[in-house]
Formats: sequence, structure tokens, C-alpha cells
Amino acid sequence: MRILLIQPPSSKVYQVFLPLGLAYIAGSLLRKGHQVTVWDINALRLSHRAVQRKIKIEGGLFDLVGVSGLTGDYQYMEWLLTAFKKAHPKTKTVVGGYLASALPSAIMEHTPTDFVIVGEGEEAVVDLAEGLSSRADLSGIDGLYSRAASGQIRASSPRARVNDLDRLPFPPWDLFPMDFYLRDRHAGFGEHLDEGEAGLVSLMASRGCPFDCIYCDHTIKGYKPRYRSVENVVDEIKTLLDRYGSRIRRFYFWDDILIWDRSWVEGFCHSLLAREMSIKWTCNAHVNRVEPRLMGLMKDAGCQNVRFGIESGSQRILDSLNKGVRVETALEALHTCLDAGLSLTLYVMVGMEGENEVTIEETVRFFDRLVTPLNVYHFKKIHFFLLTPFPGTRLYEESKRKGLITGPDTFLKRTCDAYYDIPLNISGQTNRELRLLKKTLEDRVNGILQRETNQLHNLLIDIKSHRI
Repeated sequence: MRILLIQPPSSKVYQVFLPLGLAYIAGSLLRKGHQVTVWDINALRLSHRAVQRKIKIEGGLFDLVGVSGLTGDYQYMEWLLTAFKKAHPKTKTVVGGYLASALPSAIMEHTPTDFVIVGEGEEAVVDLAEGLSSRADLSGIDGLYSRAASGQIRASSPRARVNDLDRLPFPPWDLFPMDFYLRDRHAGFGEHLDEGEAGLVSLMASRGCPFDCIYCDHTIKGYKPRYRSVENVVDEIKTLLDRYGSRIRRFYFWDDILIWDRSWVEGFCHSLLAREMSIKWTCNAHVNRVEPRLMGLMKDAGCQNVRFGIESGSQRILDSLNKGVRVETALEALHTCLDAGLSLTLYVMVGMEGENEVTIEETVRFFDRLVTPLNVYHFKKIHFFLLTPFPGTRLYEESKRKGLITGPDTFLKRTCDAYYDIPLNISGQTNRELRLLKKTLEDRVNGILQRETNQLHNLLIDIKSHRI
């Protein structure tokens, strides 16, 4: 089949990265002999008018069009699917990704798509393409929502997750605008490199997160962590280096918690060192899995930056989020990373039920205890988000039960950029008060960083002038 895969424009926090989910879909289809074309609208920054023109001129060339997206992409996805169906009504469309997996019925009801794939899509999309090619009965394809001849929505049995991730092919990088990914500086995302250059490449070594935070979506990856083999990941890194060489400045692991399996991480680090692969990389971690020897080994193997969802310095808020973390554990873990010479990217969340001046002050004190003149330059970026009940999360379901969310279509048409928007406020504050709390926290944490930076400069001046 001739298949088109589309990545819609995302909110600026995600900027221009290789969309790994779509890349694995593309690789799986190619391996089965299908012709695949990719439109990464997010990378190319195409206007509505430009996309409409492409749909009109090129859209009729394809037998199947696949679209992936997040919650904040819903309105664009709805527009895109409608535009495609209007221009090419006989072309089949399928939607996948986090939003589709969380709300498959709503996507079927409120957009003109023909199919929705729920869960990991690599095998399901191949089955769908094969079924459409042979005009077979599609009702036996696990993980698929479709429409009966009567128009009724049909849901098949859930599809089992891919346990052997080594079965997945490497992403077909040549189908994607790699030049855009490699030259984007990601300044707003806080991943700008020390040299001020671009060159981030996306990787995935594992899927799944065993924690049960109320704001996280487990519908695709699940709770049980599954890892590719160390050899498989290292081979992918070598392949990328052979293709793009020095244009790659850092490898960016998107795994929920790369360091969950400490033995895997140790094996990965030892493999990089044994093969003398001098690379730089960054990953997501969890404070409960940090220990000094592991972080030191990661640093030796080229890890420069570790990203943590801290969320709050208030124990009451952490408990309400079901974070499973103690404030003191978080502080100790972050200091361990800093002592190992690793830089930090941190994520803070404002707006949980009961958020107020007291909890904000507790978070300020957390950073006051964390940042010192000797480590201040190791904080690459601190992101401040507003709590958002994304579909697929416990928070979303609880909000529905309380009557705070009455219909998915209405909710999804609210803007959902967690940096700026408040699609649903459960904090007990007014929207104006909540925004003020967030701004207060940002200003005071940034003030701490500036204070410690000034102290470091004064210390260096004293040393230089031999006054101490």
C-alpha cells in the first residue's frame, strides 16, 4: 500500500524532535514492503494553507493516511482529518498515539477517521494495511476501532504489548527531515548544548513506568518496564554515528525512567566504554532509583544531563499526586547527581488540589536547599507546568466522576498547553490566583538561581584578588 504518516504541529515545549512513535510505525510498514511517505508538519512548520495545498495535490496518491497526536493536537487533528476526507473521501484514515489510545470512541465519534489504533501501533498498523490490501475482514485485528457498514463503532479485543522490543526495526531516518532535527537548538526546551550548537537525536531504550502518578498516561506503554537489549541500542547509536557523524551532539533518551533497571544501565554504560564510543547523552530518571555508583558510571559513559519530574517540594502535594516520593529522598538524589558532575533539567507542577501559598513556599524552600554557588551552573532548565488532567490519566477519570469534565470533545477543544493554559482548575484557587502562584514560584526559584550565581561570581573575584 501507499501510506502517508503525518505528525501534526505540537506545542512549543516539544519543538522539533524526531517523532519516535511515528518513526517506529514507518519502519514496521517498510519492513512489510509498503511504500511510506512522512509529513512532519511540526518540523516543517507548514501553515494551514500549505497543508491544504499538499492535501489537494498529493493526498490522492495514498491508500491510507495515518495521523498521530497528543491531547493538545486534537483541534488540529480534527481539522486535518476533515480536510483530507473532504478532498479525498475514499482515502482511508487511521489515528494512533496517546490521545487516540486514551479516547478511541471519542475520536471515532467526533472526527471523520475510519480507524483508531489503541496501544502500541507497530504491529496493528501492519495488520490493518495488510487487511485493507487483501480486502479481508478487519474485525479480527486486535487493538482496532472501526466502523461497521451501518456506521456503528466496533472495538476489537485489546492488543498485547510488544515484549521483545528488539523485534522493532530501527527508525527509517531517511524518511524524516533529519536536517531540521539536527539543526534545531531547542533553546525553549532547555536542552541547548554547552557549545550553543544543535544536534539532538531521539532514542528509546525501554517502554513502561511502574509508578502510578495520577497525572500520567499508561495506556500505550503500560506499567511494566520493557527494555531493548543493550546490544540493540548500542548498534542503533553506532548506525546513527556512521550516518550523521559529528552533526550529532547529544543522544536524547525519551524513556519514562531509563534508570529503572540499574543492571541494564550498567551494562549499557560498560558497553559504551568497552567500545570506546565517546558520546554525550541525556535521559529521564526517578529519584527513587538514584544511587552514587550508578550516576558516576553514567557520567563516565557520557551522560551529561538527567531529567527529573520533581513536581513539588511539598510532601502533601506529592502525596496527593501519588508520586511515591519523599521530599528528603528527592533532595538527596539530586545532590547525588550533582556530586557526580551531572547537570539537571527539572519539571515542577503547579495546581494540584490544595495548592496555595504554603505549598508554594515549601517548594521554594526545596530549591533554596538544593541550589548552591558550586552547583548553580549544573541546572540547565527548570520547567514550570500547570497541572492538566490529560485523557488516559487517573486525574482525568476522577475529574469525570466528579462532573468536572462532561464531554471529551468539549474538553479537548479547550487549549491544553500545560505551560500556559488551565483547561481545568482543581486547585481551589481562582484561575487568576493560580497563575499568580505559578509566577510567584517561577520568580522566586529564578531569584535563587540568580542569587547563587552572584555568590559564585563574588567568590571567584575574591579568589582572583587573593582576598581569601
